[in-house]
Amino acid sequence: MRLWREFHGLNVNATAGATARDYFSLFQLEPDFSVDEAALERAYHSLLSQFHPDRYAGKAQFEQRVAAQFCADINSGYRVLSDAVLRAEYLLTRAGVDLVKAEREGVGAAFLMTQIMLRERLEEMPPSDGQAREALTEEIRGYYQTSCGEFAAAVGDAAWSEAARHWQEMCFLSKLLDDARPRGY
Repeated sequence: MRLWREFHGLNVNATAGATARDYFSLFQLEPDFSVDEAALERAYHSLLSQFHPDRYAGKAQFEQRVAAQFCADINSGYRVLSDAVLRAEYLLTRAGVDLVKAEREGVGAAFLMTQIMLRERLEEMPPSDGQAREALTEEIRGYYQTSCGEFAAAVGDAAWSEAARHWQEMCFLSKLLDDARPRGY
């Protein structure tokens, strides 16, 4: 029961096996697209050391299961909040945005054309041309940062439909960045 009280004292949804956690509360961060990465990292390590299942090795089976679930939630929350695309998706979900509907609505035609042009340039580029690949990666990164900024502004204005469109752009551009990165990195 001590474990339950400790975790419950963090002001989060602490029901073992529950499907929804407030990751911002868990890490004691403001629910915003921009996060203090150093504070997130500190909170993550602090929570892991406090609730790691190894600390409950000799305890009752229930406490071991709860500790394992909490540790999984801590890891999941850290993974979501430390990745801009996942954090954006999480914010949209928290706001009640229907992501399936947003995906059906798609992105704007101008972005779609830009994305197609970038993809074609990448596919035509020889893998051995590291300099050109790096230049294209930087160009894509610029588009990605713009989409992130526009997402943050839309969230700040509670313009959820617009935020969802920019989230989709971030998804496309993130994938493109992964594909463009010179091999060996």
